[in-house]
Amino acid sequence: MSHYTEHAISILKAQGYRITRPRKLVLELLDTAPTALSAYEIKDALDAAGEKVDTVSVYRILECFDQQGLIHRVLSSGKVKKCLLDDESHCQRQQTEHCHHLLICQQCQGIEEVHCAGVDALVQTLQSQLSFQIKAHHLEFTGLCQRCQTEESEGKD
Repeated sequence: MSHYTEHAISILKAQGYRITRPRKLVLELLDTAPTALSAYEIKDALDAAGEKVDTVSVYRILECFDQQGLIHRVLSSGKVKKCLLDDESHCQRQQTEHCHHLLICQQCQGIEEVHCAGVDALVQTLQSQLSFQIKAHHLEFTGLCQRCQTEESEGKD
């Protein structure tokens, strides 16, 4: 079992959740997925592995994982990816406003989770200037990852 899966299971257990086989299977799949997955892609992958989990269960599992800060929703695609649980300060999973910032490569579809301290300052400024209590925010930046930039520049030579 991977460190991500073990850590996620300990978080779920601490919150009183049972560790069912479908939950564990989805955690393991998200851990090994090279990119974000939709609920249907998760169901299809589980079916291909001989594990029958219905689509409604996959959606419920993902909702649970989202509430516990174990995944990030990629709003632009409707998919999910695992949260980097190893570095609490990076993701700030323990905060009530579990915000995330994603860099999404338009070419390879790779997704990198990042924390931007400057965004925290922006949130504070908006709250104080507009008297608006911000509970969460989601930022997605699209472009080209370093690998795809290199491949693109090499292809032009």
